[in-house]
Amino acid sequence: MWLARAGSVGLAVMMFLTLADVIGRFFNSPIVGTVEVTELIMGMMIYLGVGYTTIHRGHIRVDILITRFSTRVQATLDTVTFLIAFLFMALVCWRLFLQAASRIENNDMTQIWEIPIWPIAYVMAIASILMVTSLGLQLVLAARQAVTSPAGGATGQ
Repeated sequence: MWLARAGSVGLAVMMFLTLADVIGRFFNSPIVGTVEVTELIMGMMIYLGVGYTTIHRGHIRVDILITRFSTRVQATLDTVTFLIAFLFMALVCWRLFLQAASRIENNDMTQIWEIPIWPIAYVMAIASILMVTSLGLQLVLAARQAVTSPAGGATGQ
């Protein structure tokens, strides 16, 4: 929850920074580096909130057809979906750590303010672990429900 709140703070900082930049442009005094700071905050903001969204099953889900199936079939489909998402996000998480390490090796910095990129890259990589963990938990819960649910008729929501 605290990571999602940190992402919210990032959103607020990004909003006020953009507002100040727009007002500054009106007076021919824009804030230098607004775009690069906004890009860095946006990357962190997304990864900081995605684990929270996953654990609370807040991602978009189209269930027009799915609700007509039995609880067991729904749980089985959820298990398959969470397994695919888990494997894909584990791959993304691994690649994020490799990218963060690469940013240290190359001493990558932003162009204008010369902010090192590697700390932001590591925040994103560490936050992605939380999404992978959330997906793993959802996978286990869905698999458990698929095994223990009765094979009966539709739930009819």
